[in-house]
Amino acid sequence: MTGSRPAAAAPGATRSPGYRHDIDGLRAVAVLLVVVYHVWLGRVSGGVDAFLMISAFLLTGALMRRWESTGRVGVAGQWIRNFKRMLPAAAIVIAATVLVGMQVLPASTHDELWRHAWASLSYTENWLLAAEAADYYADQSQASPLQHFWSLSVQGQVFILWPLLFLLIGLLARAGRGRLPVRRIAIAVFGGVFAASLTYSIVATRTDQTLAYFDTGARLWEFAAGSILALVVHRVRLPVIPRAIIGWTGLCALVACGLVLDVQGGFPGSLALWPVLSVAAVIVSGNDADRRFGPAMLLEQPRVLALGRSSYALYLVHWPALVCILVLRDGQPLNLVEGLIVILGSIIVARLLTGAVDAPLRRLDWVERSRWRGLGVIALSAALVASVVVPAQVAAQRQLEAEQRAIAEAEAQRVYRNPGARVLFDDWTGRDVPGAPLRPLPSELDDQWGTLSRNCGDGSVVEIPATVPACLDNEVPADEAERTVVVVGDSHAQQMLAPIGAVAERENWRVVSFLLGACAFGLRDVDEERGGYYRQECRDWNVDVIRLIEEIEPDAVVTIGTRTEAADAESPRDAGERETVPEGLERIVERLARAGIPTVLIRDNPRFTYDAYRCVEEAPGHAADGGDGEDGGEARDAADAAEARDAGDACGVDAHQALAAASPLDALASPHVAALDFSRYYCPDRCPAVIGNVAVYIDKNHLSTFYLGTLEPVIGRELDGALARLDAFAATAAAG
Repeated sequence: MTGSRPAAAAPGATRSPGYRHDIDGLRAVAVLLVVVYHVWLGRVSGGVDAFLMISAFLLTGALMRRWESTGRVGVAGQWIRNFKRMLPAAAIVIAATVLVGMQVLPASTHDELWRHAWASLSYTENWLLAAEAADYYADQSQASPLQHFWSLSVQGQVFILWPLLFLLIGLLARAGRGRLPVRRIAIAVFGGVFAASLTYSIVATRTDQTLAYFDTGARLWEFAAGSILALVVHRVRLPVIPRAIIGWTGLCALVACGLVLDVQGGFPGSLALWPVLSVAAVIVSGNDADRRFGPAMLLEQPRVLALGRSSYALYLVHWPALVCILVLRDGQPLNLVEGLIVILGSIIVARLLTGAVDAPLRRLDWVERSRWRGLGVIALSAALVASVVVPAQVAAQRQLEAEQRAIAEAEAQRVYRNPGARVLFDDWTGRDVPGAPLRPLPSELDDQWGTLSRNCGDGSVVEIPATVPACLDNEVPADEAERTVVVVGDSHAQQMLAPIGAVAERENWRVVSFLLGACAFGLRDVDEERGGYYRQECRDWNVDVIRLIEEIEPDAVVTIGTRTEAADAESPRDAGERETVPEGLERIVERLARAGIPTVLIRDNPRFTYDAYRCVEEAPGHAADGGDGEDGGEARDAADAAEARDAGDACGVDAHQALAAASPLDALASPHVAALDFSRYYCPDRCPAVIGNVAVYIDKNHLSTFYLGTLEPVIGRELDGALARLDAFAATAAAG
């Protein structure tokens, strides 16, 4: 039986190298670094960067060998091969994580879990995490069990881009009619990608490191480095001893990277050159049949190679297992033995997943021989995830609609299932309905942010500089409004937009807001080491917002006038100095007063060291179903309601732990400044997490708009009275 004659090699082709078993061993080291650092050290190791470079090294080597032997790239075929191998195991892990997560994780995280499942399946998880990381208001106290798919998403995007780059390289080579070897063209192309991406990475990391960490553009240079190494490594020829020294130096440097460098806080800028160069050193050291004395002696040991062959599966399974276990342990870290059990369990599952899915797919020639079969594998993988996520989302939506119908029916009958702050009003005579679900519902949390109806960043109110990213207004024309109010500040000012917007709609006020996360209103000197309120971005925003306010000339400015500190059961009994007036606020208030613009300062609400909503959610009795079809149902509902109140109280703190005994705003009150204190409605005795069957907080420190809605009559009355007093003083001063 004769085979077809092989195609002639292209000019400049090099001999295909033998299989590099030491690179499998290097994968084992990289994945062990990732897992060990995650489980025991709670930090990032640099192992992911090693994976990125290794994947590019192997992919580029394969693409170049194909071009040199056949003169073609086969873009579509390469895409199918890549994702046919990557997606099946990933889909199984995604589906299993969703199923387990729905049992282990709080219901308030299920929407997030499904969102991350779709992003992981579509290889866009890095962009989802980048968007969440860029959101100052996002609660990041609990990592997604699918968060680790960010690096696989970057890799998947590169696996789409790299064959296209090779297609470009091939076109350039053909246009040059062989005058320039294809490898030199490829080196030039990837060198350009390396230089551009590294430059961008350094700048982006300095500007917004959290966003840059997940940015594909800031990571391309690591892949380009692996590609360049794949194109030139065959020309590197060194004696045995120098190669061994280089290899061991690189391996030791890779292992030490996460201990020496702040990977999570400093990558992927120039610091990421450390693991990239370390991997390059190890690969160069094994670039010869004679690997005596080098790290290949360790990397090619059978047990190391076995782990290396399961490295992809181990990376997939270890993180969801770790996150779910930590959730069950209420965030308590693992000790040495517990961590070892998690690691060994993950290795066993990874070996099973590799043996049952990954290895058989690689051996199935009939799949390799047909693109349609490869596409079928990809489609089945996507269908597996969809078969788990879609029914869960549909069931959750139906449950939400049923709960909302029950709530609407009760409210139509003027029965307060969730009275919230109303139970604290002096004229409250109602009663809450036992067994009613806590509001906001877990599925409603994403909507619990104050907002106004229009984005005025288009200059419709006033010309907005680039330093002021968020401008909202309620579309009431200035010449028709009874008064104009500007709400300004950080997320705690934003949450007040809900009740103020309701008052404005009733009273025909014009409301304009300028907001910047983690930036209180106040002129402060820049101190980048302290960050937060003291960063340059915040200073620039304050300077420009003051100018905008003076240009608008509102009847009043409303902002948050104090800053509380996070408290828990272990906090000192007396908050004392822990609630303060933001530095620089007095300077702004005085400047506005000189411009004839009064200020209304609202006292800050308590903050917690933990997620108050999840604390209540995980406590027994927080979400009774409201039914009483069983015998003794009324008694059961009353008991459930009592448990819910107990959970809300247990998840709160003592008032003296969260707030100063006397409001710091008292010292700022003047004819130009009105101070509003709603703390009795947050802390009637203690500062509970639930009042009137309503969750007061949606996370560690932000009030739910549902609770603020129940408090709106008080906020409206107090705000209207404060503005009337300020108007009266202004009129008296003008008459005098």
